[in-house]
Amino acid sequence: MRRIGVIVALGALLNMLGGVATASPALADTGSRPLLLTSVKPQFTSFKCLNDSCSLAFVTVDSKATSNLSTGAGSYHADLIVDFLGQPAPGGNCNIVNESDVFTFNKGTISVHSYHEDCALHGLRIDTTFDVTGGTGAFAGAGGGGGGREFAAAANPSPVIYSGTITF
Repeated sequence: MRRIGVIVALGALLNMLGGVATASPALADTGSRPLLLTSVKPQFTSFKCLNDSCSLAFVTVDSKATSNLSTGAGSYHADLIVDFLGQPAPGGNCNIVNESDVFTFNKGTISVHSYHEDCALHGLRIDTTFDVTGGTGAFAGAGGGGGGREFAAAANPSPVIYSGTITF
């Protein structure tokens, strides 16, 4: 009878440890999990015209970053190709953006990509989908099934929020 009690206790302990391993991103091997990334107070750090009329530009953006998958603050860097729709920069109320971002944390990096139209005519300047395109460190192999919604208010500087899922 005592042996059965020990076996039951050991089974419960292993079951509890298995739950911790799958709940913790640092311990889990694969699977889709919630992702929340935030670029806090993004600032434009460079601007280069890509044509004579400056209706197309390469822009970089940097800021601090936070994530539900990291315990500490990190950094955010974005490379943007901005099409001002035939008008010289900064263009009119709308533009088209091809965006590649890297969020860097103490556990590794998460790369995302989006392609969207930004219009200051609505409450949100950015309201689009994004894809997780890669990762390093604890996030190595990220991509495939990841992605979600990217959004930011029209007021500056407002945080840019990425809410979705990540698979690694």
